[in-house]
This record gives sequence, structure tokens and C-alpha cells, in this order.
Amino acid sequence: MAKKFLISLLLLAVALGAGARNIPFRSGERFGFRLMFKWGGINQEVGSAKVLLDSVSYQGAPTYHAQFIARSNKFFDGFYKIREHFHSWFDARDLRPRKFIRETLEGKYAAYNLYHYDWANKTIHAEVNMNKPASTMMEIPLDRELYDLPALIYHLRTMDHASLVAGQKIPLTFAIDDDVYDVIMTYHGQQRLKIRKLGYMQTRKFSCTVVNGALFEGNKELLFWFSDDGNRLPVAIMAPLRVGAVWAWLKNYENLIYEPVIEEQK
Repeated sequence: MAKKFLISLLLLAVALGAGARNIPFRSGERFGFRLMFKWGGINQEVGSAKVLLDSVSYQGAPTYHAQFIARSNKFFDGFYKIREHFHSWFDARDLRPRKFIRETLEGKYAAYNLYHYDWANKTIHAEVNMNKPASTMMEIPLDRELYDLPALIYHLRTMDHASLVAGQKIPLTFAIDDDVYDVIMTYHGQQRLKIRKLGYMQTRKFSCTVVNGALFEGNKELLFWFSDDGNRLPVAIMAPLRVGAVWAWLKNYENLIYEPVIEEQK
């Protein structure tokens, strides 16, 4: 069970690159991350991730199509191969999700999700497969504002971080696989942060508690930092494992609405 949370928690952390509602993103926005494994003196780049956003039409409505793609590099594939591809289609007006696809390979674990959101009947019609020979068809209640992870990211990027107070708790709800999760995020305030191989940025720091399991140890915090500007981009994420931790560092970006302010490393 815990394996499915490795990239999912990173993506959830990316979600708080957001916080009254304005739209800090646009069609054609792209950004990427370098993924690092850190344990004692080891600090090895093990993979990369990228986020893509485009405008499309879905069932006749203006819609955003978001993609999150992550993969381990060839060397690390021999130890623990990761291939993740998340698709989310969400309404360009109210940001409610309409469709979601997850295709995952993490080591020997594989997962597939296909969600169709039926807001009129308050149901997600889901096809779910978690390392099984056959998929399960099921219905997930839509009895509250509920998101898949990519749609949640963009929903939260419309929030106003400047209105938050250090120590403030932020409840979030998302669905993945065959379940719904309620998560409490904590805001920790502003921080000037050195971004690996990029430079220094003004950021805002958040955390949540990771899920206990084979990879994760309970009561450890997932940490994430977002640019303190109009983009609210995730710039660093730390997910603790039972052995070491995975870090994601902002690597590149293009077609943002605002130019990030980065003080070059000397």
C-alpha cells in the first residue's frame, strides 16, 4: 500500500503551490524537477519529473489537461524502477475535475486508475487496478469537494498564501486508487531557500504527516516549499522514507505568467 504513496505524496506536496481566487497558471505552462535520494553522505540524483498544462475541450466545455510524468534514471532502474503518468482533465471555470487517469509502475508494484466524475449524481465511476490480474469497477461518493491529485494542485494554486498565518491548518481531500483521503497541511511561514543548482528564492513552507507503511515511517513530516510570488510554484519537496529521503528540486520552467525571482548561486 505504501508504495503507491511515493510519487503521490510528492504530487500532493506540489499541490500546495497554491493558496482570494486568481488563476496563476495558463495553457502551455511547463516545469520540471530533479529527484534526489539522500541518506547520510549519499546525495544521488535518481530521476526526473515534469508537469504539463494545456487547454482542451472536454464534453464541449473549456477544460485544462494536466499531466504529471515521473521516471527514474537508467542507473536507478536497476534498483527500483519508477514510471508515473497522471492525467487530469478539470473545468477551466470552476476547476472541478472531470476525468482522471493514473498509470503507475514502482518497482514490482503497478496501478491503474480511470475516473469519470459525475457531479450531477455525486459519483465517481472508477476503474481501479492495484497490482491485480483484473480491474475492479466501483463508485466513489462525490458528497463533498473532492479532487484527484493533479486537479487538486491547480485548485490550490488559486489560494492566497499571503493571507495564511504560521501554524494555520489546511484540510484537503483527494481520491486515488479505491479510497478517499483527508489530509491536514500546516503552514510554517516564509523562508529564503537555496534551490539546488538554481539559486536562492523567497518561499513559503508547508508540511503534512506521511502515511505509515513499508516505505514510510509514521509521524514523519513531508516538507515542501513554494515560490513566494504570483506563480506559487513548488520549488523543493522532501519525502522521508524508512531509509533516507527523496528530495525534488525545481529544475526548469517555461511559459509562466510571472518571471520567478532567483538570486544566482555564487
